[in-house]
Amino acid sequence: MKNAIRGILVFIIITFCFPAISTQAQTADTATVEQLLEEASKYIGTPYHWGGKTPKGFDCAGFTRYIYGKFGVSLSSSAGAQYKEGKHVERKDLKVGDLVFFGGRKNTHSIGHVGIVTEVEEGGTSFFFIHASSTGVRITSSKDPYYVKRYIKACRVVENWAQSTDSKELVIIDTVVAMRTAMPMQEEREGVFIHTICPDEDAFRATTATAPLANDKGLIFTIAMVGDMMLGTTYPIDELPKNDGENLFDDVQDILQRADIAAGNCEGAICESGYCTKEPGKYSFAFRMPPSYTRLFQKAGFDFLSLANNHIYDFDRSGMKETMQNLDTAGIKYAGAKGLCEYTLLRKEGIVFGFCAFGHNSYNCRHLDEVAAMEIIKQLRDSCDILIVSIHGGAEGKSQAHLPMGREIFYEENRGDLRRFAHLCIDQGTDIVFGHGPHVCRAMESYKGHLIAYSLGNFCTPAGMNINGILGYAPVLEARINIKGELIDGQIHSFIQKGANGPRRDPKNKAAQAIRELTKEDFDDAHLLITNNGYFIPLK
Repeated sequence: MKNAIRGILVFIIITFCFPAISTQAQTADTATVEQLLEEASKYIGTPYHWGGKTPKGFDCAGFTRYIYGKFGVSLSSSAGAQYKEGKHVERKDLKVGDLVFFGGRKNTHSIGHVGIVTEVEEGGTSFFFIHASSTGVRITSSKDPYYVKRYIKACRVVENWAQSTDSKELVIIDTVVAMRTAMPMQEEREGVFIHTICPDEDAFRATTATAPLANDKGLIFTIAMVGDMMLGTTYPIDELPKNDGENLFDDVQDILQRADIAAGNCEGAICESGYCTKEPGKYSFAFRMPPSYTRLFQKAGFDFLSLANNHIYDFDRSGMKETMQNLDTAGIKYAGAKGLCEYTLLRKEGIVFGFCAFGHNSYNCRHLDEVAAMEIIKQLRDSCDILIVSIHGGAEGKSQAHLPMGREIFYEENRGDLRRFAHLCIDQGTDIVFGHGPHVCRAMESYKGHLIAYSLGNFCTPAGMNINGILGYAPVLEARINIKGELIDGQIHSFIQKGANGPRRDPKNKAAQAIRELTKEDFDDAHLLITNNGYFIPLK
């Protein structure tokens, strides 16, 4: 994996996965390093102020001094002096909570910047640190090209933290990444998103107050994506969730609703009409959701649903058309039914989002027909600002988590060459590609600066599907992109399905860790760095 990192991590914290600790100072021998990181994470997005020592604005040393002061550790007000106050540690011996020091822009051999280690990888050869840069408080990788050549040394100001009562693993606090509450897009132009990397005091003094925005319009969008959803079926008998499905999305709707766009796959018809097109048999499944369940998608916050899958035609063409009518009534966009809805557009606050979807069945817009698929994308590209493509393909089952090279054959059916097709989509101007179909999570990559997620697995399938083990991993992929559709950063939020309850938060973070490992194993270079907690940033 290459060391060059692009993209800037600028997080605005909406909520946290851990309760906030007391604002009263603790002593380091009674606090855990997780509490230190939790406290530091509260201030992500706080602006940089030269000489700043409070939450109104920090410089680098002011930030570390403020955070450690919360735990009864007094540090000096300059980075160089802070190094002298700790015990020197070799890079290979780094631990979470250590201070790391970097040279300045003008003098790379003299300490000019300091941060706190949040995660250590590969025996210290790479690590993440939280710090106050000119873009505000953020988390950065040591592989960022600016820091690779400026790392100087590290020190430990607390030798032994108290043992955590929750976990022995030292991890980045699982803060929630979000770019939008009620703030309209046009208000984000107010200098919030700065592109210039100036992490030390010398560089900041040389930076003007009107640094360039993150892209030519100063806009950043959050896209939330999920995999297969079949909320319950009335065929051949009623298999419906508890409380008529009202609580299926309780744990996830905050992420879906705050996103500019929330998208997923509708794995079945939403209808009362039509006849079943599936032959009876042990491995034959037909899914028919009650029309009233359209409100569940609407309530959760979905803007777009793919209809390009192998269950949308379970109740023939009339069932598919009724599904479309129900989604129209709910104001949810859809695409992927050949000859009926090949693409769609959604305008939000002056920005036009385009969507199309491809599957492997004859009634889908087919990814197997590359010529026709690229024509749809070309037509759509001219009509929208941001283009998102959904793909349903690949072999199915818990043994199919790895992304193969070339075509996938499942029960003698061609399920597509997903790597090739996803790359073709990006080559033709697509901004994000997200996949589903194998019923398990798969790898992700950044291709030409754009995000591809090859499978997001099962997401909300409380009936009719096997959700044991990895089949129950239910990630929400939250990505931030600029107006050019280029990936900035994001997070894989881990949820898990158990019984008929829908996706529930997974404190063990299994989905994110699975996607991270699969990405490492299935790509020589995915141009994507994914942390243990699911944060990801693109690499050049």
